[in-house]
Amino acid sequence: MQPGTSVDESLALKKADETPPISKTVVNDTKNIFYFDDGDDAPLPALENLQISGEPYPGHELQACGYSINGTTSCNFEWVCHLEDGTVNYIDGAKKPNYLVTADDVGLCLAIEVQPLDDRNRKGELVKVFANDNRKIACHPDMQSNIDKTLHIGHASYKVSLAIGFVDIWEEATLSIERESYTIKCNNDLTIAEKFSASTAVKIPFEKPAELVIIGSDGCEHCLRVDNEWPDISSRDEIVLTLRSFIKTALQGGKKGFKIGEICCCI
Repeated sequence: MQPGTSVDESLALKKADETPPISKTVVNDTKNIFYFDDGDDAPLPALENLQISGEPYPGHELQACGYSINGTTSCNFEWVCHLEDGTVNYIDGAKKPNYLVTADDVGLCLAIEVQPLDDRNRKGELVKVFANDNRKIACHPDMQSNIDKTLHIGHASYKVSLAIGFVDIWEEATLSIERESYTIKCNNDLTIAEKFSASTAVKIPFEKPAELVIIGSDGCEHCLRVDNEWPDISSRDEIVLTLRSFIKTALQGGKKGFKIGEICCCI
């Protein structure tokens, strides 16, 4: 049974599956006999009352749910981001009814597109609904407060793990962020130290809620995993937004006054 499908509806779908998909109706007007192919006129699969539940903050999961009608047996899902210039970006790999909001979504309008299908592989009308009542995704107030305090102080340190080599080996490390640079130390030994530049970027791997990747000015990637001692899953996104904020400030020559939403997708 698909998400959002009621028990009664599921039974109805089951009964429909037991009936031949195409039937013929005979109409006798005393002179001629007409045959109507009911299969061709059957309504296309559809969804009703599609909606998104969940808190629209980084680190929180959203869930799309609706009611399948007209013989809908499955759906194709696509989560998309809408930019201010009207551009629509499909999120790579986000093809399930549930979606974990990340720092990449802050400052954008997030939506899901659903294509209903029936057991004959007929496609119904595409249905779209926006998260957060069609408003831009924003940080949770507590997260925003933490980021603002860190920017005011001018430095921050986080316990993380650093990926070593090409195998799944992680070493405990400390990520330190300053106004113009960052460092990564393993066992108190300086491993990576670099000033922020236009080439410095912070990426979020898909479906890895505790990981982030810092791309240095030389193109080298440093994969970090947030320490398990952090209280919630949104900690990774807080680090990402903090890093991007410091990068933005450094590139602007120390100027302040920008919004977090202006940062998350341009770096």
